[in-house]
Amino acid sequence: MPLKKSARKVPKAAPGRRAQNKEATRERIVTEALALFQSKGFDATTTKEIARKARIAEGTVFNYFRTKHDIALHFFEMEVERAIETVRSKPRLRTAPLDEKLFALVESQLAYLAPYESFIGSAFIEALKPSSPLGMFSHKANALRHRYIGFVQELLEDSLPKKQLAPMNWWAPDAFWVFYIVILLFWLNDESPRKENTLAFLDRSLKIGVSIVKRST
Repeated sequence: MPLKKSARKVPKAAPGRRAQNKEATRERIVTEALALFQSKGFDATTTKEIARKARIAEGTVFNYFRTKHDIALHFFEMEVERAIETVRSKPRLRTAPLDEKLFALVESQLAYLAPYESFIGSAFIEALKPSSPLGMFSHKANALRHRYIGFVQELLEDSLPKKQLAPMNWWAPDAFWVFYIVILLFWLNDESPRKENTLAFLDRSLKIGVSIVKRST
């Protein structure tokens, strides 16, 4: 009786390779979406155009992001995580004054956003809409804000004595978030070379703010 030929097995990609391919696709989607957001505007960009630029089917985009708002939020999540990692990875900042740590945090964020300044402006306007997924009532946007505020809280705890920290715990991190929004608006309207006016304003404001906090506690 002749032996049956076994079905030809197609080698499967290793789990590590599959994960790499998925991450590469995700990065391509984000990269092409950001380029479109910057050149065409956030409102005018469609997921179909993003898919075409990324050389994938539109359905594949939806496997990674439900909407273009989710792509934008992913970009802002990367911005915050990259800034946090930048501060944590610099040994000299571990013993630096609080104002230097906060300056490094915001400077890193602005550097990350710089290639997409036009998009950042339109995203800011989009975030002001009450129903927008980028706005203050969005669960994902709020989670990102809490992630950022939590790290600012860590910097405060690492830099200030407990007697100074106690009265600030309930208001300082949230106040810093508002301060960052003010800096971002200043940055968007700053026409000085390399945004030097923004960095100077940021530096002076942090020095004054931290000195007032230390004198008042």
